[in-house]
Amino acid sequence: MSPDTLPFFTELAQNNNREWFMDNKSRYDAIREEFIDLTAHIIDEISVLDPTIGHPDPKKCLYRIYRDLRFTQDKRPYKTHISFFLSSYGIKRSGEAGYYLQIGQEDYGLTGNCSLGGGIFMPDKDKLAAIRQEIFYNPDEFLAIVNEKNYKKFFGDTFFTTRVLSRAPKGYPNDWEHARWLKFNDYCTMHAVPDSVLASDGLKDYVMKVFRASVPLNKFIQKATS
Repeated sequence: MSPDTLPFFTELAQNNNREWFMDNKSRYDAIREEFIDLTAHIIDEISVLDPTIGHPDPKKCLYRIYRDLRFTQDKRPYKTHISFFLSSYGIKRSGEAGYYLQIGQEDYGLTGNCSLGGGIFMPDKDKLAAIRQEIFYNPDEFLAIVNEKNYKKFFGDTFFTTRVLSRAPKGYPNDWEHARWLKFNDYCTMHAVPDSVLASDGLKDYVMKVFRASVPLNKFIQKATS
């Protein structure tokens, strides 16, 4: 990414108002065009590994920089990052398995200036129930995914989630040896990219290494929820 990417979002965080943004919009437009190009390359490669992604218009996979102010008391007009989400056929639909990349200021509980991962975030109750059931019925398959060397290297042994239950969900034995894996409300992998990688020519390859480690989990989720 451009050397101006992180400075731009740092300055935006300090000057989150329309006047500053409009005075610096040409900087954002240049960052956005470069990010669209990165997204296009990622789509070409990830769609080979996960054909459900299809070949969407990369522009339609990006999130708008404008914040939704309807239901919040935080009236800052702009997000302080740029991001995309690739799910089935490129639709930016929450509650679906996919691949997420965010570059800019730390936000939404993520760590570092660049975070990415896969899995599913905020699934509806039926999909969440289906994932938990699939884990319970096929623990060996699930454990092989989350214990794989590269998966653990990038994501550790937990999920990025809105909540972890204190006990196994209703209908499952709390003393089951793998009960901890049933307690997540989200099955979302997340990894913070080092700033040195973000500033290098190897960013795309690094992103693909991380996404590649998420593909088996996404396929497991897709199977459970289809």
